[in-house]
Amino acid sequence: MISHVLPFPGSSGQQQRVRYTLAALRKYFHVTFIFPARVEDDEELREQLKPFCDEVILIPSAYPDSKMAKLRHRLSAYSYSLRTGLRLSNYFLGQLEFTPARLASLVPVERFDCALFEYWHATEAAKMFAARGVPCVLDMHNILWQSYKSDLSFVKGVPAWWKRRLVRKYKRIEEAAWKQYGAVIAINREEWYYVRPRLAEGASLFYTPMGVDLQQWPYCWSPVDPPRFAYYGGFRGQHNRAGALKCAQEIMPEIWRRYPKAELWLVGSNPPESLQMLSADPRIQVTGYVESVPEVLSNVLAVMCPWSGTYGFRSRLIEAMALGVPVITSPDALAGVEFTNGKGVLLAESIPEFAAKALRLLDFPEFAAAQSRYAREQVQALYSFENTYGAMASDLYHWRQSGKAICA
Repeated sequence: MISHVLPFPGSSGQQQRVRYTLAALRKYFHVTFIFPARVEDDEELREQLKPFCDEVILIPSAYPDSKMAKLRHRLSAYSYSLRTGLRLSNYFLGQLEFTPARLASLVPVERFDCALFEYWHATEAAKMFAARGVPCVLDMHNILWQSYKSDLSFVKGVPAWWKRRLVRKYKRIEEAAWKQYGAVIAINREEWYYVRPRLAEGASLFYTPMGVDLQQWPYCWSPVDPPRFAYYGGFRGQHNRAGALKCAQEIMPEIWRRYPKAELWLVGSNPPESLQMLSADPRIQVTGYVESVPEVLSNVLAVMCPWSGTYGFRSRLIEAMALGVPVITSPDALAGVEFTNGKGVLLAESIPEFAAKALRLLDFPEFAAAQSRYAREQVQALYSFENTYGAMASDLYHWRQSGKAICA
């Protein structure tokens, strides 16, 4: 596995996906984890990575420590972004850390039977692996041009026509990159259908949604009084910030008209000042990072997620439902997710609908209890570790053994 994401501490969806993928692959493969690291972190990282893989290759990070060198690379990254239409991460990963020349000189490429790349940024390196007879697999994580389009919607002062141009350019380059892999892993069912006709001839396409370890996410729903609702997600990104604000400023006022003591808990790391200020209302709790999410969410009546954008996979909703917490969410948030509406997940398309679904849970405790049971049952049936990452590892093993693996 070639990755710029570590499998710990597990506080982000990316880290959890890498952790679960490594755990599943080790049943079938001898797993080597390749990661760019600062020289001074080498020894500590090796010890931390030992439980997750069979072998560690830490390549010295090409991103320097000195302020002047960092500034030079930041300027190069911005120049690259303006020239190509790609993002800064494409520069730092594809042009700096995981270049074909660096990997060829630091990694014994020919001794691997398969190479799994996290994200498509290092596609030029994947082409180098393939040229040396090593089939390459891409775990997309999501269709990045779609998330790029969504991110740009929050950028002010940029003409709409320029945003469309940027997205078209990014989309063209990303979709061309997919064709360089012998196999691709899609994260939701809608993305699977979109990607399938856009791969190289003979390439395989696998479907691995974000699963959970049900032992680490046990059924523990125990709502308290006064009732609590929650928004759950890391607040580094604009989308979760916008969703949390919508819950606090638009949905909860509708609920407070009938249940004035109801609470809203914003559960997630890196809450900005705009969210922290909401805690001036004693009914709103902004937790920041929490050690035990199940302990916090177990007391919540339901999680609300007014998300916009049909890309990726909302793994936080799966975690909440695994605990037995019902979810009230927009259709966008569950695009490509194979849940049955009304079975632990309640779809809402407007603020009044969100409020109405929440009030129904408040008004009818037996209905809420049934939704809690349905939530756990759906996750058990569809998104357990065994049904997601375990199935992926088995599929990749048999793909590699069957002779269908190709070097695109």
